[in-house]
Amino acid sequence: MINLKHLLVCFCIIGSIQVQGQQIVNLKKQSTQSLDSAYLLHPFKDKIQAIKLEIKKELGKLFVDFNDNNVYLLSGIGLSKQFINAGNYNSSFNYDLANNKSAFKPGYYLGFRVDGVYKEKHLYSFAVSLDRISSGTEYANSTSLQPFIGNFSRFKADDQFLNFSLAAHYKKLLPFKPNIRSNFYIVGGPSIDTRLSGQSSDNLVNNNYRRFILRADLGIEYENKSFYTLFMHYKQGVTSFTKSPVSTHLNSLEIGLLMKASDLF
Repeated sequence: MINLKHLLVCFCIIGSIQVQGQQIVNLKKQSTQSLDSAYLLHPFKDKIQAIKLEIKKELGKLFVDFNDNNVYLLSGIGLSKQFINAGNYNSSFNYDLANNKSAFKPGYYLGFRVDGVYKEKHLYSFAVSLDRISSGTEYANSTSLQPFIGNFSRFKADDQFLNFSLAAHYKKLLPFKPNIRSNFYIVGGPSIDTRLSGQSSDNLVNNNYRRFILRADLGIEYENKSFYTLFMHYKQGVTSFTKSPVSTHLNSLEIGLLMKASDLF
């Protein structure tokens, strides 16, 4: 009887070893198959990687002293407002300003940014974006004929634009550091906006709006090294958005998010 029990125990042990061995083999096979499947299901990933390596190679040739470059995708909202001085502008129309909205109006933008280090000590960034601007308008001078006619102007500012923006920033790391994974930066630099949208029919008559404007950009950024960067920039118009004698300065407050492209693709 004892021998029979021993035999049964031995058979059970041998059987369990065989089952475990088969499971291990199956797991290995499944792991290999899953890897192959993942590779076959994502051929686009290899193309993206090859394009990124080629771009990095070409940029390395062009910008020898610009190192540690990272590409980020950016998006956010922009609150914009135009400050207008019509001067002695004259036209055949009078525009009622009773319902004029002088507040900052919200728009949005999206694009990409390249951050790096110049000569291993100067932090910089180059940003490219498309800006959909909705702008409030504040007139420095207006005319009224009380009590018959309220405030009116001979010039009517456009308040909707699509701009292509190029910006260059110098970044300075701030000493304030809440934890090892976070950094605060102050950034500043110029931006050039190119107007892509057309003008209203009223302004098209005299071609009042310029194609290019120069703005000064100053802001603060919070970087979470593990995932994202939050930023807030204020853009101050340096050159007039309209032609003489009308002087118009477009100012914007931009709030947005940066995410490393390599984390998304």
